[in-house]
Amino acid sequence: MPFLLATLLACAACGNDADPVPQDASPTWRLTEEPTVVIGGADERDGYLLHWVTGATRLGDGRIVVANESTSELKYYDPEGTHLFDTGGEGGGPGEFVYSIERLTRTPGDSVLVLSSSEITRFGPDGRYAGSSRYNLPPSGHCRVVEGRQRLVPDGSIVLGYGIFIGRNTYGAECPPPGPGEARQPMVVGRFVPATEGFDTIAWLPAFERTSDPETMHAYPRNRVYGIGYDRIYLGDTGSDSILAMSFSGEHIGTLPVPFEPAPVPADAREELVREMEATRPGQRMTVSWMLVYPDYYPRYARLVAAPDDRVWVMAYPPWREPVVFADEVIHPRIHRRVDGGALWKVVDRDGTPIAELQTPPGFFLLEVGDDYVLGIHKDEFGRESVWLHGLMR
Repeated sequence: MPFLLATLLACAACGNDADPVPQDASPTWRLTEEPTVVIGGADERDGYLLHWVTGATRLGDGRIVVANESTSELKYYDPEGTHLFDTGGEGGGPGEFVYSIERLTRTPGDSVLVLSSSEITRFGPDGRYAGSSRYNLPPSGHCRVVEGRQRLVPDGSIVLGYGIFIGRNTYGAECPPPGPGEARQPMVVGRFVPATEGFDTIAWLPAFERTSDPETMHAYPRNRVYGIGYDRIYLGDTGSDSILAMSFSGEHIGTLPVPFEPAPVPADAREELVREMEATRPGQRMTVSWMLVYPDYYPRYARLVAAPDDRVWVMAYPPWREPVVFADEVIHPRIHRRVDGGALWKVVDRDGTPIAELQTPPGFFLLEVGDDYVLGIHKDEFGRESVWLHGLMR
């Protein structure tokens, strides 16, 4: 078993048996009481209505770029949030998107890269289309597939994971079951370079937590998470007590301790016994259901966001009472579940020392951290989306 995977699995196993104990107090950082910029929400004017936001970034001159998947557009705003113009759109022409906008990232020169299903598109600092390149993901093996949730790196490469397929694959072949007990199959996380089709292994991690019984499903499952910086990636298993800092070519930079202790899952968060969902197939609509399997403890943490000065922000796993069953409910910008009480974050320095903690507002999904600001998606109680910029006070 690869060393890094073994380390994370061992840490996850030992952490779940521990009694929660308080962490050392850290200085409290604060956000401005109200956002300094608000884009969208109840504002339905042309250029401001947002739906299915998959990302946003702040450029060096303060402009904000929002990826709005429902219209397949990038929307540009000035530093005060005034709409400037839109670019992209659905279609097959230059700068248009045939498939959904999955991720965007800002390069050091303030160009914006957009990842769609089979293409990376570049827009220059002025927002004009500057070129695109199609790519083919590495081929899947007989029972090994490229899992979803690819992440875009500022140099144009893609972080992705190879997972083991469980059950019958798309070719009709029956893949071997993982065996009795927990189905935490090893998964390789690597950096794919579309221009050369090269693939560098970064680390091995446990895959998304599943059961070996197709009629059951984990509540509050453990999962892999990433925080993408300019020259490094933070990654880990949310059930372990360690976070790996790695270069994109696979060099181990450091191992950081998770700044949260495990929290027990209370009885009122275990009341749902069966989860039912509507599923559709060609010409058929059905209801599928699973028995829920509950852990003794919530995962230690939920998300990672890379920050300036080689710091990483670590989000405590929210003490939800309605069970989470899919990882994207926690980590995906578009379909994440609203955290009504706000999220607790701890800021960890490059040597693993927790240097600060802070609370983000209710309904706020953090996307980007700057020296003096945070940027994210806000969902109100009606599900309306907006992009908020808050000042950060240390």
